[in-house]
Amino acid sequence: MLSRKMRLVWSLTLLLSVVVCACSSASGETFSFAIIADPHINGNRDHKARLEEAVDWIIKNKDRKDIELVFVLGDIGWGGHRKNRNLRIAKTILDRLNKTEIPYIPIIGDNEVQTRSEKEFHEVFASHYRLLSRTLDNWQKPPASVSGMTLQNFSFDYKDCHFVCPDFNSRKARDEGGDLHDFEGGSWPWFKNDIQKCRKPKKENIVIMTHIGLFRTGFDFADQFLFSADEMAKIKAFLRGYKQYVDSNYAGHLHTNWYMPVWSGSLAPLYHVRVTDETWSETQWPETSDPGLTVRWVHVDDSGPKITYRQHIEDISENGGASRHPTKSLSP
Repeated sequence: MLSRKMRLVWSLTLLLSVVVCACSSASGETFSFAIIADPHINGNRDHKARLEEAVDWIIKNKDRKDIELVFVLGDIGWGGHRKNRNLRIAKTILDRLNKTEIPYIPIIGDNEVQTRSEKEFHEVFASHYRLLSRTLDNWQKPPASVSGMTLQNFSFDYKDCHFVCPDFNSRKARDEGGDLHDFEGGSWPWFKNDIQKCRKPKKENIVIMTHIGLFRTGFDFADQFLFSADEMAKIKAFLRGYKQYVDSNYAGHLHTNWYMPVWSGSLAPLYHVRVTDETWSETQWPETSDPGLTVRWVHVDDSGPKITYRQHIEDISENGGASRHPTKSLSP
């Protein structure tokens, strides 16, 4: 039989093990992702310089702000001379993030489509998507060529988060609004299947990244650049079944910092839409002045049963002001 002293030692060891395990499971993991929107690399030297400045800032602040991913939310670049295409110039700038081991995720925008650059976008970033498929967990990307379109739909897991990036840009000429592409092989059935089957280890672990935000403003002059009422009804009807898992939709497109809760018959929002301003300066309603050069970064904490996201909007221009830190219920 164990002596009284040995029993005490074993009891203390067991208790210490339980405490250590409990602390380890409670600590979870934290990281941040950054967002750049609408750099518009189209031959304008200032746009190019601003994107370079944004990339410089992310690299400089990688460790201090724990930035591990960067999303580039559409309207990245188009046009240019035959041997000096602007999309390749943009990729060269963004590839500097790879060299510092920060994966960046390029998302197609409506301007690439409307300038007939969607196939060029596919060709320019094909090698980068292959790199991401080897870098990110559970990378899913269906064939891009569908019904005469080149759709860029993909998703992946990062730690306990699931990022889903559907291509909802309209392919109709001169249409800068959203389109679900609800047909066999299209973006909408792919999106629904991805949400249904993805891992859901914790509440609010699903994050939707699009160029065009999944919302309506109630103002006709703005809503023409978003989704129709019927499409929004379809989006909300589907996501209502995953309300506890979907946190936010991050978007660009409107060239302003905008927060919009999306409601669907309950006291709490169904999800949140967070629009990020362009990297270059353009005053856009409801702005009274443009903040300069915007980079959003989001601190993610999955230490509890529900993942939390803390928003930070930085004006990193030379005369930029202090960053703001809104909660989910406040406008950025």
